[in-house]
Amino acid sequence: MNKVFGSIILIFLCQLCSAQDIKYSRFIIDTLTSEYFAGRGVVDSGEAKAAQFISNEFKRIGLEPFGKSYNQSFSYAINTFPGKLSISIDGKPITPGVDFLVAPNSCKIHGDYKLIWYNESNIPTVKQLKKLANEHFFESRFVVIDNIGATTKTKEFEMLKINSVGAAGIIRLEEKKLTHRLSLTVTDYVTLHILRSSINSNSKNIFLDIDQHFEKNYTSQNIIGKIVGKTNPDSIIVFSAHYDHLGKMGVETYFPGANDNASGIAMLLSLANYYSLNKPKKTIVFMAFGAEESGIIGSKYYTENPLFPLNQINFLLNLDLMGTGEDGIQVVNGSVFSNHFLKLNDINQSQQLLKEIKTRGKAANSDHYWFTENGVPSFFIYTLGGVAAYHDIYDKSITLPLNEFEDCFKLLVLFVGEL
Repeated sequence: MNKVFGSIILIFLCQLCSAQDIKYSRFIIDTLTSEYFAGRGVVDSGEAKAAQFISNEFKRIGLEPFGKSYNQSFSYAINTFPGKLSISIDGKPITPGVDFLVAPNSCKIHGDYKLIWYNESNIPTVKQLKKLANEHFFESRFVVIDNIGATTKTKEFEMLKINSVGAAGIIRLEEKKLTHRLSLTVTDYVTLHILRSSINSNSKNIFLDIDQHFEKNYTSQNIIGKIVGKTNPDSIIVFSAHYDHLGKMGVETYFPGANDNASGIAMLLSLANYYSLNKPKKTIVFMAFGAEESGIIGSKYYTENPLFPLNQINFLLNLDLMGTGEDGIQVVNGSVFSNHFLKLNDINQSQQLLKEIKTRGKAANSDHYWFTENGVPSFFIYTLGGVAAYHDIYDKSITLPLNEFEDCFKLLVLFVGEL
């Protein structure tokens, strides 16, 4: 890119990405992380509410749908915890999200159980564990796996982790952080992840009341809109970001998902706003995917049921975790599409936008993956540094700095201008 021309473009972009645009992005993140959207999951229709909100924004901005609606529906199975969720240890309640998490594939349970603790020094041998299991020793017990820092007894601990001993439940101690996931399956026992600081090593009993519901045929949706290019309408650039998150665990606890990925949706909508006012030469398609957290399901469904030929996609930019950036950005597939990465890096260096652009290879860790597998050149970009909240109750809008949000926006627009 000519440096003088690039500087002129950058000044123009600075004017466009004003404080008002940051206010809009913050509004999007504040909205999507509010209690009304219930963590953008299955429970309380959180994901469906978020999809409707994004559809309304697409319409307000002026994006065109493919057909009569922005929605592309699909279905899958998922395990949920919609109702009661209370746990007490030796009569003392502990708090979901703060002290513990219920593993996503757990079943419902109600009752009192004895605790049995195993660490590296007292865990039985594999033969002894099998003998105890055959004697139904574990059926009325929760096994506490205290193996943090353990270097031996690997087979024994693995037996307990997968509960091949038939325990009523398993407790896995966590030293530093609780990190939640989702599950498409359900087991016949409960697994809890409890912070070591939230349970005494001499605790004897646990009471649980956990409501669980397995959704066999949950309907989600992708939200897709476009701005038709002025001169090359059949050549397509795609911006994508997932809007779903981890939803709720019980009645009161929900996972806000500010950085992951309300920030990506805020960037997606900011770009849609920009291109609605500055008509692109090529067609730009904006895809907000559902069910990413459940296993990149929405994007897989799209690539199997595309709304236009995938070979028309010139390049796809998948956006996630866009809320920090003090240490730069990571580009998945940067080493796969090295010429595109060099172009992106050259723009960044010439305009002095981000501290660093790191590259890594192919990874099946977000919605770009299925496009890459189908021959579509794609980057997955996420910011680095800053707040460490991830897949927990602390990923909140109020703590998300957006310190490099504007520079990421500028870099993306300049890069697309070079494609």
